[in-house]
Amino acid sequence: MGRVVDNFTSDLRQHCPEVPFEVVDSYGPGSFRLMPFYFARAAVRLAGGFASGKAQLVHIHMAEYGSVLRKGLLVALARLFRVPVVLHLHGGRLPKQYEESGPLMRWAIRQVMAASSEVVVLGEFWRHWVADSFGGAVRRITLLHNAVPGPARPVKRDASAPVRLLFLGRLIKLKGIDVLLSALASPACRDKPWVVTIAGDGDLETYRAQAVSLGIADRVRFTGWLDQDGCRRELAGADVLVQPSMFEGLPMSVLEAMAEGLAIVATPVGSVPDAISDGVSGLLVPPGDVQALAGALARVIDDPDLRQALGGGARSRWERQFDIAVYRERIIEIYRRNARMWLAGAGAPAIRSGGPAERTG
Repeated sequence: MGRVVDNFTSDLRQHCPEVPFEVVDSYGPGSFRLMPFYFARAAVRLAGGFASGKAQLVHIHMAEYGSVLRKGLLVALARLFRVPVVLHLHGGRLPKQYEESGPLMRWAIRQVMAASSEVVVLGEFWRHWVADSFGGAVRRITLLHNAVPGPARPVKRDASAPVRLLFLGRLIKLKGIDVLLSALASPACRDKPWVVTIAGDGDLETYRAQAVSLGIADRVRFTGWLDQDGCRRELAGADVLVQPSMFEGLPMSVLEAMAEGLAIVATPVGSVPDAISDGVSGLLVPPGDVQALAGALARVIDDPDLRQALGGGARSRWERQFDIAVYRERIIEIYRRNARMWLAGAGAPAIRSGGPAERTG
């Protein structure tokens, strides 16, 4: 979520300086133990902005579990001062949390949804889930795909071997890293010309040990956490993005790879199918299926023409649907119809929560 907010707030500052906003971190950049202090400070700043009448709108980004509690309190605070709330859902596990929660938590989540002027979702899966789960309690549901900036044109890629595979994301089991390594070590891929970069923080030692045990450690590079510039360098230097997740909202890594014109092999989880059409802008494989993933990887490793076609399809889809310029127009439209008053130059405090983010405009 942090990357989503960073992308569109940077874009708004550059292209829409007449729309004033403030971004306030409600989680903090450091240890979880410090989060309550950042949250309290954010709540005080927001209350001051609400009470002064400066805020015309608050845009709150919510994930799952702890984020629901924090953002639910901020929604309640905004409603106390009659400030309209745009609630932006990003949590891939929110449906699971809601399904497994007791009656009190389900009631609380329903109240958060009902208190929002508009609920923004990342794709068709999420639109159907909100409508089916909350029905008439939600005033308006709007589909707004994530978006990313991209280069004016993708770099020209060398079709010679080895094929450079890339994973971008947290190194946790739900991201399918173990499935990816097992697929690469399988007979379908082991002897093919590939190298893979696994970029992200998390349980590096577990996956390094798995790569060693599978006998492919010399072809696997772990970078650890990368900043945005580092991610862009890895994307520009790759041929194929692999996203083998068990769950997702709409992963930024997939959209960034589309902007770069990469071939993409992904799982059809969350809103990924809204971005990737199988065989056109990427290849889709069932989550957790080692053989299917190995087969798809073998196809793109063996066939440079297929990589080029999929990369071209991905780039074209990004230009039509996921370019940050398209997002900018949609977000301004959402703000305009929900704000108490839409006046260029009017002050509007905003929020940002480290990772999850809330924002007012």
